[in-house]
Amino acid sequence: MTRLETVAAVAKSVPCPICLNSKLEVNINGERPKSPSDFHAVCSHCHHKMVITQDTKTMEEAWLRLEQSINNQGCPECGDLKLNLEFLCDADSNDCFFLVKCGDNGHYSRINQEGVQFLFQ
Repeated sequence: MTRLETVAAVAKSVPCPICLNSKLEVNINGERPKSPSDFHAVCSHCHHKMVITQDTKTMEEAWLRLEQSINNQGCPECGDLKLNLEFLCDADSNDCFFLVKCGDNGHYSRINQEGVQFLFQ
């Protein structure tokens, strides 16, 4: 399996950071001579474009943006603004998602296309 095929296979189970739909199309961008090629992904649902990288600084920035967004919304059950964010993948289904835990009351929510949704209603 080529590196592009590997990245494309993994990207199919990762949700889009904008709409959370897991329909990403991956291609390679080798426009810069004498530099490693980047992989680009485009969401088939909302058409958001992103660069797939191993640069942890880029991932940390994306994580911070998502945390800020959910902290502005608060816990859907109690309104608490102290939320802890985790990224989880189910080994059986390859379904990946963001899980949010309320800091004060321990409520668990999942981020989906509608926003932060309380899990145990």
